Amino acid sequence: MKNKVGGCSLPVPGAVSLCRHVARQGATRRTPISSILGLLFVSLLAMPLGAQNIDNATVKSIDASAGVAAAIRTIGSTEPAWFAWTAPIRGRSICCWQGGAGRNGCCGRCRLEGGHGFSIGDSDDDDGPITRSEMLLAVRVEQGKVRKVRMFSASCAVDGQGKTIHLLTNVTADQSLDYFLSQIRQADREGEMLAAVSMHEHPRVVPELIRLARYDEDRETRRHAIFWLGQKAGEKAAGELRRFVDEDPDTDVKTHAVFAIAQLPPERSVPMLIELVKTHKNREVREKAMFWLAQTGDSRAVDLMEEILLR
Repeated sequence: MKNKVGGCSLPVPGAVSLCRHVARQGATRRTPISSILGLLFVSLLAMPLGAQNIDNATVKSIDASAGVAAAIRTIGSTEPAWFAWTAPIRGRSICCWQGGAGRNGCCGRCRLEGGHGFSIGDSDDDDGPITRSEMLLAVRVEQGKVRKVRMFSASCAVDGQGKTIHLLTNVTADQSLDYFLSQIRQADREGEMLAAVSMHEHPRVVPELIRLARYDEDRETRRHAIFWLGQKAGEKAAGELRRFVDEDPDTDVKTHAVFAIAQLPPERSVPMLIELVKTHKNREVREKAMFWLAQTGDSRAVDLMEEILLR
């Protein structure tokens, strides 16, 4: 039943209506349109940038101050459910490669359930270096397990494909990282989880990747951690990658670490690859190092191949 207050129909007691303003003395007057627009503008500003660009979806906000996992548990559904939140990112653009090329590092209209591929860049063809500080993360959870992870630049238009998306608010970077790290073991795609971890702008990221690459029992987890560690390109990351080549007991992981070394900037990767070709005891490691060295086109690589061939 609707309640009538001062000529304005309210759907439930205590509800707020923008149709008319109810004065204290019971007199009514029209709410200026500028006030209505102001309220809508303030509501929009309160919503994270990534959520502002979601359409074709029912978006429901959930306070996640107690953590991502706790917020997800409040839904308690055994059916597949989507949850999304924003996290810090520094100077990167995530492109979903859907809907044609777009501006601002985003590729057109990204579909929530769309493919698995994406690319990461640090500059826009038209606008130069990227200065963005936020990304939108979305996970599909089913029976308590993460079945899919999607990452979007916060400026990307996201087609929710008619889904209900539970938007988690007040999520800190630490809480976001804690959730992904806690779910790696039971996730369907640990590679997607580690990609999400890697993209966070947070001092915990490199140590966590090193920990997983060095100590995790699962070979695929170590491989993915090594790959994303290679994208960090720092001196510490480079040293750890060389250690994985030398110390990991699995040859497949060793050669994956060689690939990660090859992804480092040339001033770091080329000397390391040359040293592996010359000195490493594992034949497969030497072969992989030579293969990736040849792809660099670096003059030092040419000199090494000439030296080997003309012995």
